[in-house]
Amino acid sequence: MKRIFPIVSWLLLVLILAAADGCGSDPNVEGARLDLRNKDYDRALTNINKALENNPDNLDALILKGDIIFEMLPDVYDQDERTAYIGELLGAYAQSVMLDSANASHKDRQLTILYANEFTSAMAIYEDAEQLGGKERARGFVAAARRFRNASMVAPDSMDAFINEAYAYYGAGMARDAADTFEAAIASGHTSRELFIQLARTYELIATESADPQAQPGYYREAVRTLSEAHERYPDDGEIRKLLLNAYAMADMSDAALSFFEEVHPLERDNKIFLYNYGTLLLRQQNYERAIEMLSEAVVLDSSYTNALFNLGAAYVNSGFSVDERYQAVEDSLQNSSRFASQQITEMETRRDELGQLKQQLFGQAIRYFEAANDLVERDLGDTSEICDALYRAYMQTNQRSRAEEARICAERQGARAMPERSEDRF
Repeated sequence: MKRIFPIVSWLLLVLILAAADGCGSDPNVEGARLDLRNKDYDRALTNINKALENNPDNLDALILKGDIIFEMLPDVYDQDERTAYIGELLGAYAQSVMLDSANASHKDRQLTILYANEFTSAMAIYEDAEQLGGKERARGFVAAARRFRNASMVAPDSMDAFINEAYAYYGAGMARDAADTFEAAIASGHTSRELFIQLARTYELIATESADPQAQPGYYREAVRTLSEAHERYPDDGEIRKLLLNAYAMADMSDAALSFFEEVHPLERDNKIFLYNYGTLLLRQQNYERAIEMLSEAVVLDSSYTNALFNLGAAYVNSGFSVDERYQAVEDSLQNSSRFASQQITEMETRRDELGQLKQQLFGQAIRYFEAANDLVERDLGDTSEICDALYRAYMQTNQRSRAEEARICAERQGARAMPERSEDRF
C-alpha cells in the first residue's frame, strides 16, 4: 500500500513558504525597480525611501537606492545636490556591505566607475575653465573643485583628487580653500612629502597676499606646524628642513625658531643664508656674541653678502652700546669716589679703561662692516641711507666727528629709516 502522506506534506510546505515569501516582499521596492527601468528616478527614490522608512535594514532597498542614484547622477548638475546624492549613495552601499559582506564586490564595482566619472568630468570642467576669463573662469574652477571633492568622497585613498581640487581652487584665486583641501587630504591619512610641502607653500602664499600685516605671522605659524609634522616624518629631507627654517624666520616664533636653528646648525654650516638668518634671530634676542659668531661665518662664506655685513655691524653696535652702559655705570661711581677706598678706586678705573677699550673695539668693528656694506650698495647704486645712519652713530661713539657729519648728511639726504637690522633672507 502506497504512502502518499509525505508527498502531500511537502507540497503543502512549499505552498506555505511561497505564500510567506509573497507576503514578505516590499511593494515599494518592487515599485522602485519598475521606476528605475522606466528611468523615473524621482519616483524610484520616493518608493525606495518609503521602504527604508519601514525597514532601515532592508538589504534589497539599500542596494537599489545606491543603484538608483548611480543611474540618475549624469543628469544632476547642481553641485550641492550632486554632492548630497553621492553622500546618500555611499551611505546606502556601505550599510548594505555591513549587513552582508557579499555585496562588497557590487559596491566596489559601482564606486570604481563613479570615481572615474567624477574625476573625468572634473578634468573636463577644469580645462574649460582655463579658456574662460573673469568671474566665469573662477566659477568654472570652483565647479571643477567640487567635482574633484566628490571624487575624493568616493575614493578617499586616492590623493590625485585632493591635489587637483586644490589646484582648481588656486585657479579660482581661493588659496584658503586650497589649504583646507590639503588639510583634508592629510586628515584622511595621506602623508606624502609633496602634500606637506604644497600645504606649507599655500600658507606662505596666503601670508604674502594678506592685506593685514598682523595676520601674516599666523599663516607662517600654520606653515611651521605643517612643516614640523613633515620634518618628523622625513627628518633627512633637506628641502623640508629649509622650508621650515624659512617659515620659522617669518613666523615671529623666536624661541622655537632658535631651538630648531640650533638643532640643524651642524647640517647647515656651509649655508650662508642659514647662518645669516640664525644670526639675525640671535640679534633680535640680544644674544650679540652668538649673533656675531653666526654672521661672521656667513661673511666668511660670502664677503659681498650685504645683508650679513649690515647685520654684523648692527650686532657689534648693539654689543658696543651694551658695554657702554656698563662703562657709564663705572664712570658714575667714580664721580662719587669719596665713598670708596683707594684700592677700590684703582680697580674701578682699571675696569673703566678696559670697558672703554672694549667699546672702541666693538664700534670699530661695526664701522668696518658698515663701510663694507655701504661700498657694495653704492657700487650697485642702491639706497645707503640706513647704512649712513648706522655709520653716524658708530662714528660718534668713536669720536670721528668729521666722518660722523658726512654720514649724517648722507642719511638725511637719502631719508634714513630707523632699522636695527635687516630682515631675514629666503633660501
